[in-house]
Amino acid sequence: MAYETLKQMIAESRRIMVFSGMGMIRESGIAYFRDAPYAYQVEAEYGVSPEEFLSAAFYNSRPSLFYKFYKAEVLKNRNHARPNAAHYALVRLEQQKEREGGKVTVATRSISSLHKKAGSRNVIEACGNMFHNTCTNCGKEFSPDYIMESPGIPHCDECQGAIRPGILLAGEMLDNGIVTRIANETEAADMLLVIGTHLDAYMTKRFRQYYEGERLVLINDETYPTDKLANLIIHERVSDVLPQVID
Repeated sequence: MAYETLKQMIAESRRIMVFSGMGMIRESGIAYFRDAPYAYQVEAEYGVSPEEFLSAAFYNSRPSLFYKFYKAEVLKNRNHARPNAAHYALVRLEQQKEREGGKVTVATRSISSLHKKAGSRNVIEACGNMFHNTCTNCGKEFSPDYIMESPGIPHCDECQGAIRPGILLAGEMLDNGIVTRIANETEAADMLLVIGTHLDAYMTKRFRQYYEGERLVLINDETYPTDKLANLIIHERVSDVLPQVID
């Protein structure tokens, strides 16, 4: 019954805003840095929690150790991370809505670019991604492979400036342009699809206030007290649900 209701909601919607959470990453087989036991293993090995490692304060004060962790624990997934069935379902949905004169926009805090790898075009990567790293001096872009091959702290091959990872670090503010774009797309949507996360997660809580419609759909395999605020709730894996409701 819930699947049929979701199909109907999708069919009746013209502009769909998607908030894609860390559950989508887990369903692609990637450990989220806050998850146990991974977080405990990192802290036991390095003496620092993953959350502290990925902070602006740590990057600025201990860049050598930051890059040791970043290479070994973050960039290692750059070539292994693969989109799952839900990512590809969203690509089909985007194509379908564009044929109908509509639009699908995906906002995510993931840094693995899985939505883009799958083929989605309207993707807002709120926290950047691991694939576009820049020289802090001249602005030249570098791939994660370049960082992996650089000993210690990576430097620009032209001006020797330090290379900044292309991700938002804890303690840094979201770019104002990104904030405005997410808010505007959410306000313009006639359906808000929250997947692999919950309504009190950082991005969802911050931006769902801009949505004024009555098609707030939550798909997540975990339960939270705020779930009741959604118009439709499906407590299942996203990669099991979306392929069955999107042709």
